[in-house]
Amino acid sequence: MVTWLRYLIAIVVAFHGFIYIPYGLAAISKIKEWKGSSWILGNIISGERLMSIVKPLHLITGIVTISCAIAIGFASDLWRPLAIAAGIFGIAAFASFWDGQEQQVVPEGGIGAFISLFLILSVVVFPQAFR
Repeated sequence: MVTWLRYLIAIVVAFHGFIYIPYGLAAISKIKEWKGSSWILGNIISGERLMSIVKPLHLITGIVTISCAIAIGFASDLWRPLAIAAGIFGIAAFASFWDGQEQQVVPEGGIGAFISLFLILSVVVFPQAFR
């Protein structure tokens, strides 16, 4: 792969990671339509207890995704496990936060979950991409 394309991909992945951090810290609490519970967890954990899980998940996802971007930039083989971990954490962050309202998929992180899924798929489809 040409160097400039690898750097471009690394920058895009890094921006994805950077979005998770402020979203996890502030934006989640500003979604007025959020029901305060998770579709996947139901009423087992809700409200502030759910936020105590969702916020750290977003922060961890951001850190791991940024680490993946750095590994891509340096053409390190670590990008694969980091991409898988970032993808799993990203999907878990979305799954634990989304309250099941279809019209709220995008504001509650659906696009981020899709990108996280794409990170996992990129490891499977392009395992030697950044050598």
